Amino acid sequence: MQTKKIIDLHCHILPGMDDGSPDPETSVEMLRRQARQGVEVVCATSHYYADQNSIGTFCDRRAAALERLQAVLPEGLPRIVPAAEVACFSGISGRRGLSRLCIPGTRTLLLEMPFTQWNDFQTEEVEALVLDRNYHVVLVHPERFCGSRKNLEKLWQLEELPVGFQVNAGTLLRWRSRKLGLELLRGARYPLLGSDCHNLTSRPPNLEEGRRVICRKLGQAFVDRMDQNAAWLLEPAAGEGTL
Repeated sequence: MQTKKIIDLHCHILPGMDDGSPDPETSVEMLRRQARQGVEVVCATSHYYADQNSIGTFCDRRAAALERLQAVLPEGLPRIVPAAEVACFSGISGRRGLSRLCIPGTRTLLLEMPFTQWNDFQTEEVEALVLDRNYHVVLVHPERFCGSRKNLEKLWQLEELPVGFQVNAGTLLRWRSRKLGLELLRGARYPLLGSDCHNLTSRPPNLEEGRRVICRKLGQAFVDRMDQNAAWLLEPAAGEGTL
């Protein structure tokens, strides 16, 4: 019997923020689907690009989008936690105010690595975020960056740090990418799952289906481990520091 909260760590649910939900009506229907899949908490991880918005501007936009959505939310839907999918940028490890992009009250930072071949400076930024700034870094959809052998090598080097690997549920639903997704989860120090849902059609909420694949391939105990990891990342105890 499921006793732990099911948390969707990665979804683009806030209306008009990015390439995710375009309006509150779509967001509400996405949340209804997540509720039917047993999801109780969703992290609204809108894209953050440092060259497009300051942190303050982004947070103001996010607050307005969340307020717009909450004004029409019916009861019984998952709780929304504002967060961000932060695209890695040069100098990120030294940027002040970065904690405003974390899951509120925590040091949990969801980080999207570059889609190009990574260099040493970029992986060193991640190391500095973890070791010097004490962020709990979650690398989102690492499976998307494994086309290059060098990237794959660097990814496993980063795995030696206390970082999370958040695989997308959709990766596990396609036979061509399932093997890689399962390998990344199995090898991760802190395996995590997210839907990365954007809409109701091409990228709908699908966490339940992904969890079902993991349960079948890796076992229920592995699913429970992922739930424990996700719950810990949302705990205020994971949030010391104010930089």
